[in-house]
Amino acid sequence: MAEYQWNASLLRHVFILPEEVADKHLRLAGEIPLKVLLWLSRHGGVYEDEACAQAVGVSIPECRDAVRYWVQEGVLLGDEAAAPTTEAVKSKAEASSTSKRSVTRPQAVKPQLPEVVDLRNNDAEFAYLEDEVGARLGRALAPADRETLMYLYQTAGMPASVILMVIGYAAAVKKLNMRYIEKVALDWADRDVLTIAAAEEHLCRLERSQQALRHVQTVCGLDKPPTGAAAFAAAEKWIYDWNTPDDILRQAYEVCCQKVGKFQAGYMTRVLENWREQGADTVQRIADLSADSKKAGKKAAPDSEYETMVEQYIPIYKKKKKG
Repeated sequence: MAEYQWNASLLRHVFILPEEVADKHLRLAGEIPLKVLLWLSRHGGVYEDEACAQAVGVSIPECRDAVRYWVQEGVLLGDEAAAPTTEAVKSKAEASSTSKRSVTRPQAVKPQLPEVVDLRNNDAEFAYLEDEVGARLGRALAPADRETLMYLYQTAGMPASVILMVIGYAAAVKKLNMRYIEKVALDWADRDVLTIAAAEEHLCRLERSQQALRHVQTVCGLDKPPTGAAAFAAAEKWIYDWNTPDDILRQAYEVCCQKVGKFQAGYMTRVLENWREQGADTVQRIADLSADSKKAGKKAAPDSEYETMVEQYIPIYKKKKKG
């Protein structure tokens, strides 16, 4: 661990930023919003298109989008609709809270390239989205990519800022291709993850589940983490909801392997749930519970004259006939 100190000669003039920016937004905000926020803080919250774009080294629409992000997140105070934007962007933002927001996935009919070109010419936010996606992918967008973006933006009802968060997530998991981006984006649309706040909450849940599953992989000695929604949900329940100790989790995995021969989230959940219901919260108590269960499974000794008679009874067809 290394420690650093500020150069004291530079501390004559300083400006401040809220702790929340570093604690909550450092990973999710992206490079441009963070740069714009630094510039805006340095200039006392006074925004100007040309000055911001020149200082940060990006386009004016990108600066405007960054300011809207901080207004939406509550870091900057002010009316989101009054944040610096073009009329086309404002009308798009208003429409996105009404007709655009659809929880049910729309029919998967992609627009044609002429429609994409027309939307780009008439919608500043979509034009910015195309440019930003191309920059993040590191290549010019193919016609099919542009059609997919328009489908997500207009038909599926996803704001540009949320689509960019999907792309950020795809980059984080190293699956930065349009097919994966479309799949994730439509899943978010189905879950009504259509605002920056909802996207941040969803990403936090995903990170929580992934951490839990990585922990399960380590504790159980698995070669690779299990896959599938059931495994993610189960791991989160075991680690965070039930606070299952590692030794008990390992014991449940061993029982699972003995019974089904491999890791199976559903079976392990039933095992752990049964132990919880019976108060077996240590490995020793689990062993005692198993021993009691084996004893209960043996045939009880007869405890009455009648039961003794029944035990000793031999059916007539098994009796040997006398010579």
